[in-house]
Amino acid sequence: MDICALSPSQLTTDDLGAWSTFQRDNPLLASPYFCPEFTLAVDAVRNDVEVAVMREADKPVGFLPYQRTMWNRGRPVGGRLSDFQAMIAMPGLQFDPLQLVQACGLSSWSFDHLLTSQESFAPFVWREADSPYIDLTDGFDVYMARRHNGRSLLSEYGQRRRKLTREVGPLRFEAHVSDPAILAKCIEWKAQQYRRTKLPNLFAFRWVLELFDKLLTVRSDAFSAMVSVLYAGDRIASINISLRSRNVLHAWFPSYDVELAHYSPGTLLWFETMQAANSIGIQRIDLGKGPEKFKRRFQSGATSVAEGTVDLQPATALLRRAWHKTRDLIRSSPLSVPARAPAQLIYRCRSWLEYH
Repeated sequence: MDICALSPSQLTTDDLGAWSTFQRDNPLLASPYFCPEFTLAVDAVRNDVEVAVMREADKPVGFLPYQRTMWNRGRPVGGRLSDFQAMIAMPGLQFDPLQLVQACGLSSWSFDHLLTSQESFAPFVWREADSPYIDLTDGFDVYMARRHNGRSLLSEYGQRRRKLTREVGPLRFEAHVSDPAILAKCIEWKAQQYRRTKLPNLFAFRWVLELFDKLLTVRSDAFSAMVSVLYAGDRIASINISLRSRNVLHAWFPSYDVELAHYSPGTLLWFETMQAANSIGIQRIDLGKGPEKFKRRFQSGATSVAEGTVDLQPATALLRRAWHKTRDLIRSSPLSVPARAPAQLIYRCRSWLEYH
């Protein structure tokens, strides 16, 4: 097996074709994050994106995109903007992650949303979590009929929809709009949300804004960005920025008008999206890892994802594992409250370093 690290611009047409084929033919890699277009878009706005290319008999058999950070540490492409990570490879490919990292000249490769189905990485996993999804293969009505809470969800949706229509204006759903003002409004609302929740403002980084602009210019059957909007009369009630790969939609940046929060405009937009899904060719909506309650209320199932690091230094790997285990113990103990402030400070500092 030959392994080399290349800039995305060095990938040949045959390389990109093989990457797309691996992604298209494997249902586990259906997410838009596994499309070469996502990596190429991030590479267009950053200068640290590389791809580990694995070849057998001079033919590409696997691709692992990453960003090279300080001290030759590898991170997922897009950092915290990436909700799924994996080796994009031909079926059944066996490889040694340590050999892979070493061949790329990295000291480590960290992941936080790695598909646990990729068993080669199992020895390097610290913890696992669920990433919920909505299965709309048989349409919205069948999806609701199969749910134990389907009747109550529909009743709640109907009440809120009628109330918003009556008090603000008739609802109108647009699956995708290309108006830059809509994108700007979503970014504005998300920045306000970050300030309210004291989380790092991703949109303070210029490359993130440039990435959004770049992604919205990519329109193909294999990959595209979608900006969905729910209007109440002439007023924008909520906006979802999502990524799409064929029949899979991945929720990325949902936002809403906080003055309309008591109408649950974000939930209403999800209902409208689910109802329209089959008509626009969507069979699955990935909601991403996270504790939000609406994900549990809507999910059909969940994809198992993992956090961990492939580290060439055994001592460093042991310290990392011990640190994360200690952090989990503190979070589940009475110390969680006093530890919250320093933990948030550390999180903000780490986020700044990762996004810079």
